Amino acid sequence: MWKLRTHCGIAALAILVGANAPAAAQAGWRAANFPPPNGGVVVFTIMSSGNPACASYNGRDCLWGVSSNQIQFNRVQPLVCGARHRAVWGVTGYENPRHWCNLAKRVTNFD
Repeated sequence: MWKLRTHCGIAALAILVGANAPAAAQAGWRAANFPPPNGGVVVFTIMSSGNPACASYNGRDCLWGVSSNQIQFNRVQPLVCGARHRAVWGVTGYENPRHWCNLAKRVTNFD
């Protein structure tokens, strides 16, 4: 009987941990609606470097128009503004004051 309870307890714990994993994975991420040139809603976070990063599955293309509850955060490979953005797109994202990188960094400075 003890063995059965242990297995049930472990299974219940695994279910609870699994149920909370998405919430933990998306902690620190937020969505905002940005104007052109990149216009639209994108989910982003601020990295420890202070650079914004958008949710992306390939580290290149932001998931524009995808809400945070639709994102599989265990698959996210963020596109980070700054040097990484320049390596991918030829610009850091800070050159244009209306680029989402620039706006996301400024918005979070006021939070």
